Amino acid sequence: MRKYFLPIAILLLFSIFPHVARAESSPVLATVNGEKIDADRLHLYMLSQGIPEQEWPTYEKQLLEQLIDRTLIRQFLESRKVTAPKATLERQLAIIEKVLRNVDSPEAILEKLGMTREDLVRELSLPLAWRRYVQQVITEREIAEYFQQHRKELDGTQRQARQIFIKLPKNASSRQVDDALNQLAELKNRIERKELSFAEAAREYSQSPSAKQGGELGTFAFTGQMPVEIARHVFQTDVKQISQPFRTRFGAHLVYVEKEIPGLLSLEDARPEILSHLIEAKWRQTVKRLRKSARLSYHAN
Repeated sequence: MRKYFLPIAILLLFSIFPHVARAESSPVLATVNGEKIDADRLHLYMLSQGIPEQEWPTYEKQLLEQLIDRTLIRQFLESRKVTAPKATLERQLAIIEKVLRNVDSPEAILEKLGMTREDLVRELSLPLAWRRYVQQVITEREIAEYFQQHRKELDGTQRQARQIFIKLPKNASSRQVDDALNQLAELKNRIERKELSFAEAAREYSQSPSAKQGGELGTFAFTGQMPVEIARHVFQTDVKQISQPFRTRFGAHLVYVEKEIPGLLSLEDARPEILSHLIEAKWRQTVKRLRKSARLSYHAN
């Protein structure tokens, strides 16, 4: 759940940053059920995400929404008296403080960041308490249903595939994206009309290093080897079929699934991964529900 929680380990990296000065009266950006989120708190959060100060204006709105979500979840857990497991929390604190002592005293590093030990405990507690809550409310039926719905993604099933890839610039225009997707759609039609094979089309048109091998991507499972954006389309496409053209952060793609090797992992083997997925899904669902009834206001700064 990395994107939902402040990655505390990055505190160690903060030791190279200048002192984070906290204003005596930091502007309030939002109020969540009476709790204020000020600019200092947002700036610390943006630092924790590795965002350079010059880019803060670009990400301010997005990360403020994340902080609002975190506040809602923490308030929700507190209202139900769900706390982090004490032993786990103390163990994590001890590890972090031991690592920080290799650089400076934990107190000095926290002071440099404008944080207190209580702030650190609160940030560590949130993911631990949330995990405890989800494990309390999730049912075996939900776990089993998730496994059945996503079996091939979880049981070690492997797929052998090829791709045709068209590179797009990082800030590609909608026209460039449409042109690339249309080119791939036309290639798909030609392959299905048997004017050329997928491998031949890949050798001639693909802009990936795999073009020389006819677009071969090899054999891979859903997780671990292939970027998830590509793996998702490969596993959603039937064997011996060609996907619809799709875009990822890398460019535009067309994939062909050649073969499937069934997996042998059981639900129990996949349980830790299933729990991770459900913990994230419950977070999104709960935030959506809490926002509907929250007293939420934004303040101009």
